[in-house]
Amino acid sequence: MASSASHAYRGTDYLLGILILLLTGLLLFWTGRFLQPVRLPPTSPGSYHFIAQLDDVASGTALAFELEGRKWLLARTEDYVTAVSGYCTYRGSRIRWDRRNQVFLCEGHGSTFGPRGNLIHGLATSPLETLRIRTVDDRIYGARDLS
Repeated sequence: MASSASHAYRGTDYLLGILILLLTGLLLFWTGRFLQPVRLPPTSPGSYHFIAQLDDVASGTALAFELEGRKWLLARTEDYVTAVSGYCTYRGSRIRWDRRNQVFLCEGHGSTFGPRGNLIHGLATSPLETLRIRTVDDRIYGARDLS
């Protein structure tokens, strides 16, 4: 009789163990489903990378930063945020932000580019390279086009 009671006890332990595993799995499933951390944009090539907090760039100013080993300028106007290459398309001279006129200027030969990188005048013949910009929860992200 002791052996059948012992056998019944082992069966109860087995069922209790399965029940605990099932409840743990269910708990993990629901916790993972409803309590997931905030997912930031991915950081693989061609995807969005964190650049700065929106408050780090006051309206009318620009911020220099590096992305994927290249220098860029992030400018904020009253209407939008844009990021352009830190190098002119004519001969690769450095670009700087002219706060008073709200334009990008080539330090090498004076080409002028609009706040979105469009060519206004000068020796350059093409606009500045720009990043795709996304703002999520007052955080600015940028991505290069893969083309």
